[in-house]
Amino acid sequence: MLQIVLGKAGTGKTAAVMARIKDAVDRGIGGRLLIVPEQYSHEAERELCRICGDSLSLYAEVLSFTGLARKLNAELGGGAAPYLDKGGRLLCMALASDGLYSRLRVYSSARRKAELQTMLLSAVDELKTACISSEQLMEASQSCVGALGDKLYDLALILEAYDAVVANGHADPTDRLTLLAEQIGQSSMGEKNEIFIDGFTDFTAQERRIIEALLLKGAAVTVCLGCDELGGGSEIFELSRMTARGLLAFAKENGIKCEVKEFTQTKNGNLSLGFFADNMFSYSSKKFEGDSPCVYIKTAPNMQAECELAASRAIALVRDTGCRWRDIAVAVRGFDDYRLSLESAFARYGVPLYTARKTDLFAKPLPALIASAYEIIGGGWEVSDVLSYLRTDLTGLTLDECDELENYILMWQLRGSAWTQEDDWRLHPDGFGGEYDDEVNERLHRINALRREASAPLLAFAEKTETAETAGAQARALAELLQNLNLAEKLGEKSQALAEGGRQAAAQEYAQLWDIIVSALEQCDAILGDTQTDRESFARLFTLMLSKYDIGTIPTALDRVTAGDFDRMRRRNIKHLIVLGASDARLPQAESETGMFSPDERRRLLEMDIDLGGTGDSELWREFSLIYNCLTLPSETLCLCYPAFDTAGEPQRPAFVVNRACAIFDARPEQTDMAKVRMNAKTPALELAANALHGGGVAEASAAQLFNELEPERMQALHRASEMTRGSLSRRSVRALYGESLRLSASRIDKFASCRFAYFMQYGLKAKTREPAGFTPPEMGVFMHYILENTAHEVMTLGGFKKIDDETLERITDKFIAEYVHEKLNDFKEKSKRFEYLFRRLTKNVRQVVQDMANELRSSDFVPLSFELDFGKTSELPPLRLGEGEDSLVLTGIADRVDGWLHEGKLYLRVVDYKTGRKSFSLSDVWYGMGLQMLLYLFTLGENGKLLYGHDIVPAGVLYIPARDVMLSSSTDMSDEAIAAERAKQIKRSGLILNDPAVINAMEHSDAPRYIPVKFKDGTAQGDALASAERLGLLAQHIEKTLRSMAAELKHGSIAADPYYRGQQENACLNCDYFDACHFADGENGETVRKMPKLAATKVWSILEGGEGNG
Repeated sequence: MLQIVLGKAGTGKTAAVMARIKDAVDRGIGGRLLIVPEQYSHEAERELCRICGDSLSLYAEVLSFTGLARKLNAELGGGAAPYLDKGGRLLCMALASDGLYSRLRVYSSARRKAELQTMLLSAVDELKTACISSEQLMEASQSCVGALGDKLYDLALILEAYDAVVANGHADPTDRLTLLAEQIGQSSMGEKNEIFIDGFTDFTAQERRIIEALLLKGAAVTVCLGCDELGGGSEIFELSRMTARGLLAFAKENGIKCEVKEFTQTKNGNLSLGFFADNMFSYSSKKFEGDSPCVYIKTAPNMQAECELAASRAIALVRDTGCRWRDIAVAVRGFDDYRLSLESAFARYGVPLYTARKTDLFAKPLPALIASAYEIIGGGWEVSDVLSYLRTDLTGLTLDECDELENYILMWQLRGSAWTQEDDWRLHPDGFGGEYDDEVNERLHRINALRREASAPLLAFAEKTETAETAGAQARALAELLQNLNLAEKLGEKSQALAEGGRQAAAQEYAQLWDIIVSALEQCDAILGDTQTDRESFARLFTLMLSKYDIGTIPTALDRVTAGDFDRMRRRNIKHLIVLGASDARLPQAESETGMFSPDERRRLLEMDIDLGGTGDSELWREFSLIYNCLTLPSETLCLCYPAFDTAGEPQRPAFVVNRACAIFDARPEQTDMAKVRMNAKTPALELAANALHGGGVAEASAAQLFNELEPERMQALHRASEMTRGSLSRRSVRALYGESLRLSASRIDKFASCRFAYFMQYGLKAKTREPAGFTPPEMGVFMHYILENTAHEVMTLGGFKKIDDETLERITDKFIAEYVHEKLNDFKEKSKRFEYLFRRLTKNVRQVVQDMANELRSSDFVPLSFELDFGKTSELPPLRLGEGEDSLVLTGIADRVDGWLHEGKLYLRVVDYKTGRKSFSLSDVWYGMGLQMLLYLFTLGENGKLLYGHDIVPAGVLYIPARDVMLSSSTDMSDEAIAAERAKQIKRSGLILNDPAVINAMEHSDAPRYIPVKFKDGTAQGDALASAERLGLLAQHIEKTLRSMAAELKHGSIAADPYYRGQQENACLNCDYFDACHFADGENGETVRKMPKLAATKVWSILEGGEGNG
């Protein structure tokens, strides 16, 4: 007998079924089966147990269709072949497609494409669920022409081959329901059973065949369907209506007694929810006339605000109504978009939440190690892949060892042959230009040992997989890698440590991971075995196979708010439902991908009696039915909320159900007051209270008042924190960080003048960013300095630049370029071809700069005396000292080049600095305490240079020399002379020169100097770069005063964030490595920028000569 029970949500269909089961249980009559959807089975069983009591299990069961198949299998005693899991099914598809590729018309590439194999497996699932056989597909392919015919032909072959592969010792779980329908007639099922089916909108072909088989066996079957009436009614019930009609037609055709029972009276005691359920899809203008509707309509600014609203509302419901957390549910169509924001908001608000999250397997260490191992050996040892491998903490290296190796790899971007070469790595651990000493050599020895320990298993793995020709051999090679890494023992130790630490879920996860990997390898060997495959194909298939597995989470407590997509909302005891994302972009959800067949192809197949669904209005009806079933779940309140803007900032419109709710209840969406929302939970309310310390509005003031009353100590702590400044270091800390005697170099002075806090981070804490060693401006500078110094030094031994020709100069230059490549770059052994190409291109610039230096010195009486002159390392030239005792300051540094001109018994000195960037000398910077480098060297030489050079010293000036080849933007018709003139203009030096005609002439013998920054007018030298001896003396006094002031600040522990500021494109915070550490905000906590407007040279001299203050 067939009984169809129809009724809309809340009319009591389920209650009536459970009452009938209870009656049978009470009378001791067994054989009652309640069949429900898989995700509803646990809750249905709990509810039925609550109604029927402890004796339920003797007389009735709650099953899904799959559970019914297991029950029948247990009765008949079959099923010796084990069912494949998701990964095993994919392997069977891979084997099937491998044997067919030459016969396939459309999907021949599936042999080599694991992703296509996954799509074909999904198509097989769809066909089997629809009970479509390979014979039907082949027959349909013969009546079709074109692409669809070829597609059907291929799928017919693939389905047949897949079934043949599976049948070789295994069973496909997708066939379980088909087998159930076939075996019901051979079993006792249905003979003494009364079967109730509830919770379905419609049935798949497999499920329908099971119901039909039960009816033919004589079982009494009751099917509950959500539907208003059989003859007609709302279109949202059309799927259920069609399902009922189909079952009734089958019963009548086979002479089976049938009846239809309609439930029309809503049992939900909540009038407003019942009225909304009856009218949400209605086109009528009916309005709810009752009081206090329980449907709440809200809008929030964005997704994050929606999630906060949901958490706050849950708190209010528990507090005000006395419900439990488990009585509340949150539903979102397209839930994955909201998952992270929802979890974050609920954690912040202290609301327990369960989202049935599935963990991404490749986010876990063991699968990540396998994936990265394949990427490494197949992708050329790319840096990112090696780092992913090391970071799994399963490679045998300790975390500290991984860090050291990782830093070196990142520094030098080591990839490819750098890992497979036999020679040791010799590149400096600190980057270009570093000196090699015993400590550095020891570090390199340690790094090379770590490199070999990390790479040895991978190199062996690469060799094994390169020669393996079958899937079985590939699987065994991977198993050998895992064995070489001793992973079984390591994972066991980690699992035990986690369990002992109370982290049972994490411990079980490690055990699960190992079991999954071992099972996957065993299936690969058993199913694919001798199938021919290379490493790349196997790696792609195996990683895709692993992606089919997931690790589910089990809630640690039952009393939690549940959240999920509409199709996961199968609970029947929800009191309060909160629907988020109720915009027309989500409700109804846009049509999803239709698999292997397009909607048009599905319509054509339906005409050939191959019904795969997804045609006509059925999917829209299914979506509307899903919305209806979800929104009618709550028994007490329903809250609909939509965001004003999506994550991209686009404005959102409310969904049709929101508009219907507004019309039915004559309401408008309530704008969410986020301050009120946040007052419902301690953490966000405390954040409001903290905001009150900096102003805020009424809500912030209310929160502050509340915490002042409830937790005055916490508010006092907030007050103290808000008034805290960065403070200063103690003298003890200063000595610990900077040493007993304060030593400053030119770069340190520049950093301190730029920002005190940045100085503290770089030279106190020694914090630095991890950046690849590349030929960026600093490294180019090291290279340029090396070539210029060594070339000039050798030229001077040959008599100077005036004594050699350009050919000799170029030969000397090339000699030192080759030396640098050998000594510093290890002959490019660990560098890429691109690096080598870029370096070779840079050498062209170097030759141009050397030639430029030679041309200048050939027209000058100044000659190089010292290169890389180190102030403080030689006894002949001690460092400059200022002050005594604890307040003393020692200045050190290295001058690139010192030139001299001996005239009338005095040695005139100029300090030269090569600049690979575009920095030029600025008297304004000097005034503010920056760019003091060359002047410090010059004035130090003025005091102590006689000890080194044996003559009285006269400071003659400082010069920045551009150490770069100038790229010219010019028209194509410029002459060579014009180009040379333009180049000379752009490489003119900048600096300060003693305003003495003899000195100026000695620097460059020309009335129109090409190099020094001087012009002549009426025979008189002019320009901002000229300074009298008196002015140079005033500048020296100012610099000394500035340095003493800096020293005093450092000694007193200044770490203030006080960045200099000249504008948005010129300030200390721009590109600062420490910006994220300082959190500087101009005007907050007593910290402000130091505005440093650019001063003209005349202004600076005027201040110095007028004795004006230093700032």
